[in-house]
Amino acid sequence: MKNLIGLIILVVFAITAYFLLDEKNSFVSNNTEDYKDFAIEDTAAVSKIFLSRASGEKLLLTRVNASEWIVNNSFPARKDGVDLILKTLSDIKVSGVVAKDQMEHIIKRLATGATKVEFYTTDSKPAKTWYIGDPTASRLGTNMLLEKDGKKSSKPYITHMIMERGYLGTRFFIDPTLWKDRVVMKCNPKDIKSVEVKHANDTLDSFKLEQYELGKFKVTNLNENSTEELSPQIAVPYLKEFSGVYYEYFDQQTSADIIDSVYSVLPRHIVKITMNDNKEFIIKTYNMPVKEGSLLDGKVIDYHPERMYIYTSHLGKNVYPVVQNFTFDKLVPSLKDLKSSTTVEK
Repeated sequence: MKNLIGLIILVVFAITAYFLLDEKNSFVSNNTEDYKDFAIEDTAAVSKIFLSRASGEKLLLTRVNASEWIVNNSFPARKDGVDLILKTLSDIKVSGVVAKDQMEHIIKRLATGATKVEFYTTDSKPAKTWYIGDPTASRLGTNMLLEKDGKKSSKPYITHMIMERGYLGTRFFIDPTLWKDRVVMKCNPKDIKSVEVKHANDTLDSFKLEQYELGKFKVTNLNENSTEELSPQIAVPYLKEFSGVYYEYFDQQTSADIIDSVYSVLPRHIVKITMNDNKEFIIKTYNMPVKEGSLLDGKVIDYHPERMYIYTSHLGKNVYPVVQNFTFDKLVPSLKDLKSSTTVEK
C-alpha cells in the first residue's frame, strides 16, 4: 500500500512538472506561425544582449557607445567577441527545417539544454530571442528556435552562416572571465611619464626611462644608479610598445597548488609604468613550469620557452593571464639591449 501511495505521489509530481514546463518553457508552441527571420540587419540598433541557460548561468552585454560594450555592468567586453555575435545576428541564414523524425528529440534538447539569447533594441522587451541548441550531425548547421513578441515559432530550424562552416553555439559563451578584453594595458605613449623595468631574478641591468620634458628622455641604470640622456629615436619606439599590451589567454586548467607555487616566487620581471597624471600600471611576469623531464634541443628545461604567466594591477588577483615571450620580451629588454636598439622612429 505504501508503495502504491508513493507511486501515485510520484506520478502527480511528474504530471505537475510536465505542465509547469509546458506552460513556461514549452517548445511545442500553440503558435501556428513558423518564425525563421532570425537576423537583425541593423545591429547598431541593438542595445543589450542577455544570455542565459536553464542551469542558471546568466550574462548581460550592454552597449556603451558605437564600439564599446560592458559585461554585467562591471568591465569592458572583448571587442572580438561582441563583433562576432553581431556579425552572426546580421548574417545568419536558415538552411532548412528540422527533420520530422528528429523533431521531438530536438525540441526536448532545446527545452533543457539551449542557450537563450535575447536581443534588445529597447529596454522594454527583446526584439528577438534565440534558443541555440545542438549542432547537426554534420556539424555544419545549428538547431535553433526563434521567439518574437513572447511567442515561440511552431518549429525549430537549422541555421548557418553564408561562406562559413561550423556550429554557431560556441560564439555565445557565458563565462564572464572569457568575456574580459585581453588587454593588459592600453595608453597613449605620449602620456607616459616613466617606465621602470626591474629584472628581478637574472643579471640583466634594470633601468628607468623618464620623459622629463616633451620629447626629451633620460635613462637610469638601476644597478649602478647612473643616469644619461637617451635619444628619442630609441625612447619613442620603445614607449610605443605600451600603446596596446595583450595577454593570450587565462589559464583555467592548471591546478591551484601549481598556480600558487608559480605566483609565490620572485617575479621574473617587474614593470611599473607611470603616466603624466601619476596613474600607475604594474606588471609582473612569472616563469611557466613544464612537465618534469621536458626537453628543448635535447636539453632538459624547467620552464616554458615561449610563454609566461603575468600579474597586472589592471586585472588584479585570482586570474592567471598567459603572455607570449615573443611579444612581451619587447617590453622588458636589458638596459644594454635598449640602448643598442636600431629601431628608428619614422
